[in-house]
Amino acid sequence: MLSKEKLLEFKDRVVISKLELHSLLLDIKKHGKRIYGIGAPSRASTLINYVGIDDGILDYVMEIKGSHKIGRYIPGTLIPVVEESKLYDEQPDYALLLSWHIADELALKLREKGFRGNFIVPLPKPRTLKI
Repeated sequence: MLSKEKLLEFKDRVVISKLELHSLLLDIKKHGKRIYGIGAPSRASTLINYVGIDDGILDYVMEIKGSHKIGRYIPGTLIPVVEESKLYDEQPDYALLLSWHIADELALKLREKGFRGNFIVPLPKPRTLKI
């Protein structure tokens, strides 16, 4: 059984992670850089809305060709979901990996397909990933 103390510790870690991710994204945007999200699983919507990420921070979210999500928006935001080819055509400075549980594998695949920018892994601790 979880104690109240353990739950409060968990809450504190979640809040710190949220603030660290927001701070990382803010710093990138202050330098005039573009950030595109990769993948639109339901967990991405939860993260984006909890952290307070909007279309002023995240320019687009990419989905694979044929996805029914293309042409729509991330729920609760005005962040458009577009086809993944835009990532390779426009080469933004950063790609936010919204399927963070497979970040290393996903980053390698994106690099192999021609993405030359940097990667951001939002959780469990926000960080940039160099590949």
